[in-house]
Amino acid sequence: MQAEIITIGDELLIGQVVDTNSAWLGRTLGEDGIKVTQITSVQDDADQIARTVNEALARVSIVLVTGGLGPTRDDITKHTLAELFGMRLVRDEQVYETVRRQLAVRGIAFNELNRGQALVPDGCTVLPNRNGTAPGMWFERGGKILVSMPGVPFEMKALVTDEVLPRLRTHFSLHANVHRTAITFGLAESILAERIAPWEAALPANLRLAYLPSALCIRLRLSAYETDPEKARSEIGRQFDRLTGLIPHYLVGYGDDTLESVTGSLLRSRGETLATAESCTGGNIAHR
Repeated sequence: MQAEIITIGDELLIGQVVDTNSAWLGRTLGEDGIKVTQITSVQDDADQIARTVNEALARVSIVLVTGGLGPTRDDITKHTLAELFGMRLVRDEQVYETVRRQLAVRGIAFNELNRGQALVPDGCTVLPNRNGTAPGMWFERGGKILVSMPGVPFEMKALVTDEVLPRLRTHFSLHANVHRTAITFGLAESILAERIAPWEAALPANLRLAYLPSALCIRLRLSAYETDPEKARSEIGRQFDRLTGLIPHYLVGYGDDTLESVTGSLLRSRGETLATAESCTGGNIAHR
């Protein structure tokens, strides 16, 4: 199952805000067997939003949109989507009362702009937002799904977890994607690739290997797509065990491990400590 992510907001395009939503969505969707094939950021412009949404719906079955749902006049996503899907904006009484109560607790005036948060397209499914005033909106067209959500990360994440993923699991027959990453240190990418070439050539057809180099380490990610998760995890574990036999002194950890955390674990396991006297690095080794 393929999906695209569309993030909306001028602040993303001028570098004022970093798009962390897409990274989280890509990782979270992947765990449910939904592969993100494209991420697009657009400005707060109705024509550009509509064009980007139509193009995405022509390519994939799931489109997730974040941003542009605030109470101010520069947030135009809801109005644009209503026009795009041929719907009228109507007041949702449940959202109206939720927004009124939220603002009352915070001592904020329930003015015309805030009341506008309760206006939703009359043909969408409203997804309650327990962390904010802008509800999520679920649209269906030709068997395809578009979900519009706030751009505020903690609001978006709660909506995805509570509402969007359960609905997608019901709507589509999803199979899990499984990823696991090994961390290597001390070999250049070309030397590493040469050293593990026989292992890579013998990988099962359902596993994909990706090299992810950084300044210090090279991460090796094995991925299985649309598969039985338990079988995939077991097979990936066996393959990484074989890899350890090939490069025992260069494979230093897995997943979110870092050189610092691995070093700390080794020291603790041996009952040893490390002292540093630094001038050139300004104490950075000790800090890390």
